[in-house]
Amino acid sequence: MQKVLVVDTDLCVGCERCSLVCAFRRFKVFNPRRAAIHVIKLEPGYDAPVYCVQCGGCIAACNRGALSMKAGVVRVDPEKCDGCGLCVPACPYGAMHVDPETRKAVKCDICGECVKYCPQGALRLVDAKEAMYWKQRTKARSLVGTTPPLFRKLWYRR
Repeated sequence: MQKVLVVDTDLCVGCERCSLVCAFRRFKVFNPRRAAIHVIKLEPGYDAPVYCVQCGGCIAACNRGALSMKAGVVRVDPEKCDGCGLCVPACPYGAMHVDPETRKAVKCDICGECVKYCPQGALRLVDAKEAMYWKQRTKARSLVGTTPPLFRKLWYRR
């Protein structure tokens, strides 16, 4: 069964270890700007990873045919990618970017490295059916406007 990456924003403390692991796996450098997952700081004590949810919105924007969907995962063909960046504004989640050094598109390919190294267990690879629960939970929280209490996260930052 296809696996989907989901995040529990209650557990994310913004350590950016996921970004570092991703960049190291891809390029053998600890540079979060080169990673396929990024952590954004929404407000004090509330951080959230941004990653590709494999919607495929970027595929139509690529005029070189460098993006394709295989087994539910959008893949970048580095041989075809010329780094034009047309895929970047096409991504509705802001998860696509062009690497500053290779000048090729970078996006999550659901390798699972970030999940293994997340110290809080905020990132998970789940079945597609279980992912629906996480999407509904995130949407409901955004409508209600609840954020996790700040004190739950401060223990990590001591």
